[in-house]
Amino acid sequence: MIARQVLDYAVMLGLIPVNPFSQVKIDGKRMFRKEAKKPSETQVFSRNEQSGMEDLAWKDFEEKKHPKNQLVGLAMLFQFQTGIRIGEVCALKHEDIRGDKIVVRRMLRAATREVIDDTKGTFGEREVILTDKALEIIAAADARKKELGIKNEYLFSLTEDPLSYDAIKKLYPSFCQKLGIISKSSHKSRKTYASALVDGNINLNTIREFLGHMDERTTLNNYCYDRNTDTERKEKVQKALAS
Repeated sequence: MIARQVLDYAVMLGLIPVNPFSQVKIDGKRMFRKEAKKPSETQVFSRNEQSGMEDLAWKDFEEKKHPKNQLVGLAMLFQFQTGIRIGEVCALKHEDIRGDKIVVRRMLRAATREVIDDTKGTFGEREVILTDKALEIIAAADARKKELGIKNEYLFSLTEDPLSYDAIKKLYPSFCQKLGIISKSSHKSRKTYASALVDGNINLNTIREFLGHMDERTTLNNYCYDRNTDTERKEKVQKALAS
């Protein structure tokens, strides 16, 4: 389309006698075909799946399965409660807590392992509400640090460096395998978070702000899915249409 318009303009200016593109036929329906939205079961954790993932994460933390990254299970739990990205949860500091909110203002780059004062797709910092569970997770992290006699900046790290990006990343497929469910990445916890907020009738623009999106269409088209099982859907449809 752009090439056609440029050549039409060239004809208008008298630079060329005719637009050769006028003889080219394009099947717009095939060229601009929209990609179908992926099935919900591959994009979000159902309520039972999320519960199973959280149980394993707490067990991982309590049993100290990762000596150097003892708080990694808590970091996963925190993602489900806040919808923040891996790089963002790795770079969270105690100073980012503002009462019942967490300020997301920096992220850890996986490739370079450097912390940058910016977050993907946003301009400036954003605030996310801390649920009672999220506050419980922070308290558990602080208690473990106190037990070990550790004082540092990062919320889920036991050293002066941020929590390992890969440590969180690897937990997801590992736990999914243990539960016998479709393998889902940490990014699916963000989609699960967004979808759970939709189920709770939270305003779409508020969800967009929590996720750090610039456009509500990104949130709606790519992060909102149905978390109900077939049985739950049937029950809700029956109830909605009952006379």
